[in-house]
Amino acid sequence: MLIRFTRLTNERHRFEIVRDDGTRETHELETRSTMLHDLAHYAVESEAGLKNAFYGRLARGLTYSQLSTMPAQSPEGLQTELVVVQIQNTYKHGFDAPETSSHDQSKRIVASFGIGGAEPPEWLTEEVVDRARKRLRSVQGRWRATPFHQTMELSFPG
Repeated sequence: MLIRFTRLTNERHRFEIVRDDGTRETHELETRSTMLHDLAHYAVESEAGLKNAFYGRLARGLTYSQLSTMPAQSPEGLQTELVVVQIQNTYKHGFDAPETSSHDQSKRIVASFGIGGAEPPEWLTEEVVDRARKRLRSVQGRWRATPFHQTMELSFPG
């Protein structure tokens, strides 16, 4: 599946997906509240090889609107959301601070599952967290360098 983000203004962007079967979906979104979260999902799901979280479900035919209004039902979707939010929040505050190393962050994420009485997913490793952080930094950098009315294109295995 192709994922396209087109910079319209500083405040708005177009989100488009082109599924492997050729079907498309396009939405104009508010950038400040959605872009970093959508890119963090892309980074985590790509690096962990996930198929039942946000982008995997889009690839299988669910719509963006359905996913925005229906909470994830699968354990993978719920687990992914918890990991994405923590990586996204750490990115906002800076990956370079000593207390935000991949090692420390992966330990905190694993511990957060325990607080809720849940087991962390098998795919949640320090290596996945490290790669997801690097991927997020990379795609966020590409987005920041994308000129107005130009498109950043990402590929997600369907």
